[in-house]
Amino acid sequence: MASSVFPPDDIQLIVSKIATILRARNETLSISEAACGGLISAYIVSIPGASNFYIGGKLVYSLKQRLKLSGWTDEEIRNYMGPSKQVALKLARTTKYELGSTYVLSETGFAGPSQDLHLIDEDESNGGKSDEKNEQVGTVYIGFSGPNTEVSQSSQTGSHDRSENMTKFAKIGLQFLLEQLEKINDS
Repeated sequence: MASSVFPPDDIQLIVSKIATILRARNETLSISEAACGGLISAYIVSIPGASNFYIGGKLVYSLKQRLKLSGWTDEEIRNYMGPSKQVALKLARTTKYELGSTYVLSETGFAGPSQDLHLIDEDESNGGKSDEKNEQVGTVYIGFSGPNTEVSQSSQTGSHDRSENMTKFAKIGLQFLLEQLEKINDS
């Protein structure tokens, strides 16, 4: 039986760099996850001694509960149109406030196989699907919040495979986090 390495070598390298930066600066990290289902946090805690810099994460998979726990009003939830850069930033901000870390990485997106948000009742007109044409399976939105910066980005994997998208989303998020930490380190 072949054994697989967890995390994969490319992820291990990214997470090690993140850990080195945070430890050197005595800073902390929290993660808010949605489509990755906890994979980013699992990658982070695979590093021995991660408790030196990793405060914890937030994974509430039910969309309605995730939004409620992230400070969204009932009206904002009713008007929710799906993942976006702004949603990723709001998730990062609320997690930063709730957990008190120096930095927060958040992600939200469409891992697949559909774009069904499971937010409104089936008898309502659009069945909970986003009307935005650019939101599609394989799209992830990443948010980053720190003491003096907030930034977000979107990426597309080009895949409709749920598992593949989850692992790609996690890698995209970790690469984005490393880039942001390195920018701060360079300033």
